[in-house]
Amino acid sequence: MTHTLPRRALALLLSCSPVLWLPDVVLAQSLRPQDGRQGVGTDSSAPSSGPAPQISPQLPPSELRMDGGDAQGAAPIPVDEPVDPEAYVCGPGDVFELSSWGLQNWRVKVAVDLEGRVFVPRIGFLTLGGKTLAEGRRLIREAVARNYPKVSFDVSLASPRSFIVHVAAGVAAPGAYRARATDRLSSVLAQAGGVSPFASRRRVEIRRRDGTSLEADLVRYALDGDVRNNPRLLDGDVVRVPFEEIAATIEGAVNRPGRYELIGKKDLAELVEIAGGLAMGATRRVPLTLVRRGEDEQRGLQTVPFGEDGALPPLELRHDDVVRVPDFNELQRFVSVSGALMGVPPPPPTGVVPDDPTGNPRLPFVEGETVRGLLRRAGGPGPLADLAGAYLLRAGKAVPVDLHTLLMLQDAQADRPVELGDTLVVPFKRRSVLVKGAVVTPGPYAFDPTFSVEQYLAQAGGRTRFARSLSNVRLITPDGETRSFRRDLVVPPGASVVVPERHFTPTEIVQIILSAASVMVSGVAVVLAARR
Repeated sequence: MTHTLPRRALALLLSCSPVLWLPDVVLAQSLRPQDGRQGVGTDSSAPSSGPAPQISPQLPPSELRMDGGDAQGAAPIPVDEPVDPEAYVCGPGDVFELSSWGLQNWRVKVAVDLEGRVFVPRIGFLTLGGKTLAEGRRLIREAVARNYPKVSFDVSLASPRSFIVHVAAGVAAPGAYRARATDRLSSVLAQAGGVSPFASRRRVEIRRRDGTSLEADLVRYALDGDVRNNPRLLDGDVVRVPFEEIAATIEGAVNRPGRYELIGKKDLAELVEIAGGLAMGATRRVPLTLVRRGEDEQRGLQTVPFGEDGALPPLELRHDDVVRVPDFNELQRFVSVSGALMGVPPPPPTGVVPDDPTGNPRLPFVEGETVRGLLRRAGGPGPLADLAGAYLLRAGKAVPVDLHTLLMLQDAQADRPVELGDTLVVPFKRRSVLVKGAVVTPGPYAFDPTFSVEQYLAQAGGRTRFARSLSNVRLITPDGETRSFRRDLVVPPGASVVVPERHFTPTEIVQIILSAASVMVSGVAVVLAARR
């Protein structure tokens, strides 16, 4: 007891001493019960001396404190640009930070619930779902100002929400994927495994929940980094990746050779522009080359000269076109050969030439040389060459060259002089065999070197009842020669098998007439019997 009384007196003196030197407000704060934690809502840096203005009413920090502390130690969310308050749309899951400073410094985090509402202490629920960040900030500020007019107060977006986006069509793994409100289209497509081959990267459709839609051009975004071509996503978005409509390939002297989809004017100017323009080594003194698939499904080579002032020609492109831009190396004196040359493999049964005509072998130009000499230097025509269909491609025009007459008949008058920049094109023969006439299913059939005439007729379903005898079947070779049927007859590729229809004999005609008359008499008899 002797030692207890002095200790109690000292403790009473120390507890009363702040009254002698602390202002009333600070004294009241120091006497507020503490729970031993410093959460978001209190600031230990409050002034310890000097007069402080009275704020009435005050926002009690104890009611605004949130468990879990503040976000100062949390990893920041990476963004490529600051959030635009006028464009960012609030929704369920967004976390806002309410801040006040002055007499009392505090911060508190509030989240938007699934109904799109946010609860502000001492104020109540406020609806922010569907409003922009600027509108939501203005709404909270006005609500706080009405209840606490003298409080310095502001609102900021602390953490964006997460939601589900549906990805469909041309991606590796269609489905639903999680995204943040700050994520862009490309990041969600990466989660879906990326865009499928031959799917459009320039017409990606984003359908909003409110019924609106927009298109994104990821190729433009990849080329120039313009984020307007890679928009941010919203709750309930459906991303659909369609397939290409018109795509062309550009090679040669451009800055970004490759295959690109065309969505604008679909011409050469758009293709060159999206390929980064002509390279420094491009030359306008040599024509462009264009490889295009024709109606017969074969690829043909064309040359397209530049304009008089070096401008790009107004060339409208088609799907699967291949354009080659010449460079200054092609100013050398060369000529090209293409097609069914010796050593070139035959095309597949579809008739599409497998080799790319843009990779034609080039040979040094020899002054005064003719087609015969050029063909000899190139190795000669292949066994499947269409000799009668050969031509010289010169300044965008085809000059016919009858190689059959020149090589097979040894007629020198069929020879043609070769000029600088010419391309000798020797097309392949048709690889199918055409069966026509009185057969069940006439049409072209794939060439098989082991098949005879009868086997081709069997492929066509056989002869019909109106066909003439097998001895009347004719074979027309690709050279136009007509051969009579023999069992050992060789059928070359490109040939036609013709089965003629038989004509009715007088006896057959009489039988047909008698049969028709009999049917008519029977019909009359039936009618008369019915009337009785």
